[in-house]
Amino acid sequence: MHRRLATLALLAATALAPAALAQTMTEPPGAPGTVAYNEWLGRTFSEVLLNTRDQAARVRILERIVRTEYIQHNPLVPQGRQGLIDFIPVIYQAMPDARFTLHDVFATTDRVVTRWTWTGTLTGPGFLGIAPAGQRVEFDAIDVWRVQDGMLAEHWDQFDWPRALIQLGVMGLPQPFRDVAAQPVRR
Repeated sequence: MHRRLATLALLAATALAPAALAQTMTEPPGAPGTVAYNEWLGRTFSEVLLNTRDQAARVRILERIVRTEYIQHNPLVPQGRQGLIDFIPVIYQAMPDARFTLHDVFATTDRVVTRWTWTGTLTGPGFLGIAPAGQRVEFDAIDVWRVQDGMLAEHWDQFDWPRALIQLGVMGLPQPFRDVAAQPVRR
């Protein structure tokens, strides 16, 4: 009986966890073009938007912080704001428990940089051609944006792809990459 109650409590906590993880979007501290405003843009994207499960809420956030003609330098994500609107749900379909943990935000008057960790379990229909088998991932990324007229206008990113691909079960990566991916990450 106690084991059953513990299992039910764990399932309930897990079911509520995604909603609890999502932050709410706050008002920006200051005017567009300031460092504080651009830090808010980066934090809103990497901490709030990426952890928002509801697509309609994500679209509202994207409409507020990302230019329509958003330039995307990651070839895996389509161009424009609509490219983000279409791509982010793919993450949650593949990894329903995806979570993005923000570590740092740095900004100037026309740039913002975030450093964050992506965790999740591949249980959905697959991700970027990789079949699901319950693979657990935890890897880091850095985003760099150019800010224009108070909105994110252009984007570059760097992901720890070797670690992610090894965790996803992709075979054939060279031994040095497998060795590094097997080591604990120091954040």
